[in-house]
Order: sequence, then C-alpha cells, then structure tokens
Amino acid sequence: MTIKRLLQYFLASINIAAAVAHPILNEEYSIYTRGLGVLCGLLYWKTSPNIFEIINNLNNHHSNLKKDIKRLNSELEILPRKLDDLARIKQQELDNKQAAIIAREEQLHSSIEAANRALAKREQELLESIEVTNSEFEKDKQRFLEETDVAIALGQSKIDLLESEIDELRSLLAQYEAPALPEGSSFEMILVRHCMELLLNKRVVCEFKGVSLDPDGYVVARLKPQDGGQKAIEKWANYLHIEMELAEAPKFATLRGAVQIWLKPQEMVRLPSLPFDGEPPNPSPNPPPNPPNLRVIKTESYDNFAQSPMQQTFTQSSPQPNKEFDERLMGFVEPKAKLPPYGAIRQIERDWVGYLWCFHDPVIRNQKEIIFRTWGYKSGDGDGFQSARARLHQILRDAGIQPKTRDRRIINE
Repeated sequence: MTIKRLLQYFLASINIAAAVAHPILNEEYSIYTRGLGVLCGLLYWKTSPNIFEIINNLNNHHSNLKKDIKRLNSELEILPRKLDDLARIKQQELDNKQAAIIAREEQLHSSIEAANRALAKREQELLESIEVTNSEFEKDKQRFLEETDVAIALGQSKIDLLESEIDELRSLLAQYEAPALPEGSSFEMILVRHCMELLLNKRVVCEFKGVSLDPDGYVVARLKPQDGGQKAIEKWANYLHIEMELAEAPKFATLRGAVQIWLKPQEMVRLPSLPFDGEPPNPSPNPPPNPPNLRVIKTESYDNFAQSPMQQTFTQSSPQPNKEFDERLMGFVEPKAKLPPYGAIRQIERDWVGYLWCFHDPVIRNQKEIIFRTWGYKSGDGDGFQSARARLHQILRDAGIQPKTRDRRIINE
C-alpha cells in the first residue's frame, strides 16, 4: 500500500512538473513534455480509480460548507436578537434571584428582630427573676444570720456557763491538789512562799522541797512541779521577775529531783555577806547560767537550815519603797518584759528608771527612750504613753530630780 502511494505521488509530481515546464520549452520538447504529463496523468488515474469520488465528495463538502455558511450568516443576522432575548432572560433570572435574596434578607432581619425582642424579654424576665431570687436570698441570709446570732449567743452563754463551771472546778481542784505552802516568818521563807503563790495563780502546782541561801546573795528555792518539769516554771520567769520585784530574772536548773530556782530580791543586795566555814567564795554579781550542785548541798532543805545561826541575819524589808537612786542599782538587770504603767508605782519601776538614769553605760536621760525601755510605749500611743510619762516624772521627783516638761525632754547632763 505504501509503494502504491509513493508511485501515485511520483506520477502526480511528473504531471505537475510537465504542466509547469512545457510553456517555457521549445515546441519539440514542449510536445514531449505534454505527452509525458498526459501519460503520467493517465497512469495516476489508473492507479487511483476513486479520485473522482474524492473530487465528488469534495464538491459535496464544498456545497455543504456553502449551505452552512449561508445558514450561519442567517443565524448571525438573528444572533443579536437571540442575545438580547438571552440577556433579558438572564437579567430576569438575576432580578428574580436578587428579589428572592432581598426577601430572604428581610425575612432574616425580621426574624433577628423578633429574636432580639424575645431575647430582651427573656433577659428582662431573668433580671426580674434574679432580683426576686436575690431578694429572697437576702431575706434567707438575714434570717439565717439572725438565727445564727441567736444560736451563737446561746452557745456563747453556754460556753460562759461551762467556763465558769470549769473555773470553779479548777479552783476546787487547785485547792485539792495544792500542797501546803511552807510556813515560817524568815525572809527566805516568805520569798519562796510568795513565789509558790504566784506560780499557783498560773496553775503551776509545786511541791516545796527546801530553801537555802547562796553566798552571792541569792535565795535558792527547790520546787517540784506536779505537772511538767523545769519548763513549766521557767516560762514564767519574767512574770516572777516583775511581780516579786527581783533584782534580776530568776535562774533555773533541774538538780537532784527538783527544780532549783535562784531568786535575787532587791533587799538582798543591801544585806551583808554570809559567814561560811573556811575561806568564803569569791562574790559574783550574777550566778552562772548552769549553777553547780554545791550551792544546794550545804543546806538541802529548810529543816536543816532552820537551825542555822545565819537565818537571823535576814529580816523582812520595810514596806516603804526606796525612792533614791543609790549604788545598789549598779547590779540591776533589766527585765525582758515591759511593765504596765498603771496602778501604784512599784519598786522595780523606780529601780529600773534609776538604773537607766544613773548607772547604765552610757546613761540615758531621754524621757521617751526611758519610757519605751521600761513600759514599752512610744510617743503617740495615747493614754499608755501619757500614764508612763506621768509615772516617770513622779519617780524622778521622788528621787530629788526635777524633770523638765516644757518640751517633754530631759537634757542630758
């Protein structure tokens, strides 16, 4: 099939070449050329019997194309009208859709407005309900608080009654449990009895084990607490220091089955030293933090001490307070607790002020500082400071010192 196709192309080419070349050749060669072209055309026609059918088909196709062109031309004439109609239809559809959208938007807007109105109404109802609920809650709360106050008052009254009953029972128990206080009129016996009474006021019940005298001017009491040990008494050291008007805070040690307490009253500072067998010990202004047992071994109990001739050396102090600032205050030890600036002026207040005024290193003459160190009040603390300042002025005047009160300061000398 391919060889036949090539042969047809070759014959057709020769025919075309002969048709093109014969006009330009001379007459003799032009005749030969035209004959060759005719021969090649006949051979091409012989080898291609369907060429006329193809030509016919081409003619038919050409006529069909003309008809289509004519039809298309006719359609082109009516195409603007169709386009106008189509545009009008599409515009109508677009307008309908826009109208539907606008109607839907209006419907949605009306629905939103209705929902907003319903929501506002619901919010108003909720607010009213909340107000009603809050009002009821406040009423219930007020009623509950009133009932609670009544119940608390009733419970408090019961607690007060029970506390009074407990206090009564404690008083009876203390009377039952409290041992007999040591008897005797000597200075050291009165001092240790006063100490036991003060501890008993703090519900510390102690058993008396003995009392002795220390060569350094201490009364050494031996007490055995019924509940607790040394800590039960030691926590009240400042209380004993202030209430017993001691020269310094008491010292404590647990020795030989009892709590040993070293008490140094103000009166003992002025008493002479005690005679002892052999060489007297070196006096010390303060006992060591852990005193040795030697101070108790000499006189273990009051029964052994009652026959000692040294007892007669000590006498009760005069009830009149010592208002002068003398050398006895050089060994004064400041209490850790502040003193209350109310009631009668006690000796420890006078001694504390005198120690700060005359013997502290350096001496303190500033009223505000003395008031703060002694009574714990500062300027502006109201009645407490005023009372403390009045007591300070009275103590200074009793000691023969006239305080300056114009600017509420005492100038340092």
